[in-house]
Amino acid sequence: MKPLNSNKANLLLLFTRDPFVKLVNKELEYYSSKDDSLIGFVSLDKEDKTFHAMLLDRDSRNKYCLVSMNLDLNSIEEGRKALKDMMGTYVRNEDALKKELPANDFFSPIVKSEQQHPYFTMLLDKDGFFTAAKSVIEELSFHYEDRDGNFVDQFQSINGFDARIWELYLWCYFREENFHFNYNHTAPDFLIEKMGYEIAIEAVHINRKQGLDEPANIPTVEEIFKKMENEIPLMYGSPLYSKLNHTYKEQPYWELPHVKGKPLVYAIADFHADMSMTWSFPGIISILYGIDQKAIHNNDGTISLENEAGITFQKKEISIKPLFLDDKFKHVSAILFSPCGTLPKFNRMGIQAGYGNNNNKLYQIKMCYNSSPNAILPDVIGKVVNEECRETWADGIQIFHNPFAEIPLIPEFFPHAGHHFYKDGLLRSIVPNEHTISTMTYNIKNIPIVPPSFNMHSSEEYDEIIKKWRM
Repeated sequence: MKPLNSNKANLLLLFTRDPFVKLVNKELEYYSSKDDSLIGFVSLDKEDKTFHAMLLDRDSRNKYCLVSMNLDLNSIEEGRKALKDMMGTYVRNEDALKKELPANDFFSPIVKSEQQHPYFTMLLDKDGFFTAAKSVIEELSFHYEDRDGNFVDQFQSINGFDARIWELYLWCYFREENFHFNYNHTAPDFLIEKMGYEIAIEAVHINRKQGLDEPANIPTVEEIFKKMENEIPLMYGSPLYSKLNHTYKEQPYWELPHVKGKPLVYAIADFHADMSMTWSFPGIISILYGIDQKAIHNNDGTISLENEAGITFQKKEISIKPLFLDDKFKHVSAILFSPCGTLPKFNRMGIQAGYGNNNNKLYQIKMCYNSSPNAILPDVIGKVVNEECRETWADGIQIFHNPFAEIPLIPEFFPHAGHHFYKDGLLRSIVPNEHTISTMTYNIKNIPIVPPSFNMHSSEEYDEIIKKWRM
């Protein structure tokens, strides 16, 4: 028996352990057998303060399942010994672990090579940049319920890859927040439940406008300001408004029997160009609330907000008002957004879990919320991604609450997300420490020296690092 990286254990057990059990038991230590075929953990019962040892093996669908346990032990030492004994004496019962359906397979190509998304093709490269991401997605695939029957086809294809990666990311995040899933309905995309509280969620994304063979191009600051006037807000608004008018079985989502009376959330991601989610974030605030807030440094060192409200947007000759001011949007409780629902996220989570090619180093630079008083600039953090990191699926999740929603969303059910509320003319936010606003991941191959870790709180520090490492 040998220690198991907690990041890897959390990945392998994400969809194995019941969320309720996770709430009443605190998992303390993780272990695997010498040949890595078995995993187990020692936990503390939060109620009676006893210790439990749990042993898990893979069934024929490659899902981990509980095969042996020893409960109500008096100490963590007894838990470790019990787990070691179980691993040493365990005999696999093939009949008991046999399932009717075969294991899911996302990666055997079923789409012609010319129709495959380039990122899917890169995932198949055993020596490529995304070997860790592939390991993560493969583990997740064993638990995925393909209700439409077309997930694998779309996951591999040019037109479907981005949307399916976004859905996989959301699925992991909701589970990390300890939600159960109701798979009895094909629409909306998710019906999640916690403590009897059900929420309907539909995944939306901005379609790619940049060609797949075009080089990535981040606009200049001046270009971004120009794009934020109309282009980017309307780019977010168009798919959200289209989804609002979409029907399933000739009914809008909020009228479906399994959705009616429950909060309805649209979860949107921006895939219109490579790396567009690193800078387009302000556009969603503009199109939802019609506001533009600027932080102003006063001479006495304090900060004040300069707020412009009532902004509308022009599309040719048509004036478009903010979405949350449209009466029809009262049926939408909130909009969820994240800049992190992309392939590099899965790659970072995989490196943390010990997957990947040792010749490749991941280096992440992220901007995150600065909680210091009178701060204008975000914190900027740079670090090598390794097994010591503790990134979560929740990092980067932003939830924008509709102030006019008929059925408001209760923020406490998403404790690890950033929450944003419009009140008294201002957008007020409750955000976890070091919560990501924007992130970029550099994949460095066969380089012995990588930039150092840093945590910057000022523009002077940032300029110094940029100059030194020529980023």
